[in-house]
Amino acid sequence: MPAQEREEIDWNNQDPATVIYTIGIYGWRKRFVYFLILLIMVITIINLSLVIWVMRVMDFNLDGMGKLRITDQGLKLYHGEAEFVKELRANLIRPSQNSDLTLQSTANVTVNARSAYGNITGQLFIGNDEVVARNQKLYIKTDQGNTILYADRDKIHFAADKLEFSSPNGAHFSGSVETENLRAPPKKDLRLASLTRFLFMDAPEGMQFKSAAGSVSITSLRDVNIKSVNGKVLLDGQSMSFKNLMTATAANVAADPKAREVCVCASGKLFLAPVNSQCQVSITC
Repeated sequence: MPAQEREEIDWNNQDPATVIYTIGIYGWRKRFVYFLILLIMVITIINLSLVIWVMRVMDFNLDGMGKLRITDQGLKLYHGEAEFVKELRANLIRPSQNSDLTLQSTANVTVNARSAYGNITGQLFIGNDEVVARNQKLYIKTDQGNTILYADRDKIHFAADKLEFSSPNGAHFSGSVETENLRAPPKKDLRLASLTRFLFMDAPEGMQFKSAAGSVSITSLRDVNIKSVNGKVLLDGQSMSFKNLMTATAANVAADPKAREVCVCASGKLFLAPVNSQCQVSITC
């Protein structure tokens, strides 16, 4: 029955058992529903197209994305560069065979080692003008596993066969230096100098100065003190010379002008006196 005819039915004269109820969406409501369905279909097609385009550009596949592959051993990058915006956490980072591993940053590079609770236990900081390593202990080992340098808060231990300073000004130590042997390279001079202050050398048992092919020279602007607490000072050589000693004159003593006596004051001062003078001269000790 058409809709217009149904509207003209006299409902008062109809049998209650034969009343007809209209069900459905008609008019502008029906057209609005069709429009919503069409709009949703268009948005779905656009989203699907964008997803396909992104997958195509990023080269997504079953093995990974682009040159980045997901393997059983982790992520693998083939012949390219990877940029990480924030942090990178990994157990192992290594390059491919016969390739270099390069870590770059426009600001700085920081490598942290953390405990199970997230606390930093070790850190390597590489900045624009400094390299800082923070840890309780520092080891430098050879490829055979032998330690050549060890450092902690109390000491620095060098285990190499030779420690060489190539600076033309030598090595500067603000504190004390303790060593068993100090020697110069072959055909080179060994020089210990203090430019403005004092130079102290102390040994608990003994001290030996030895030059196998040259001489030993001690030069000072002021005093040179050689002291042995419980032993003696031994000067051993084929000839012994004391230069620039002051010479005293003795009255009424005829002496050979070429001969001199070495005299010692109570203060330890040495001076020369004429022979046979028995050091009875006029000199201030």
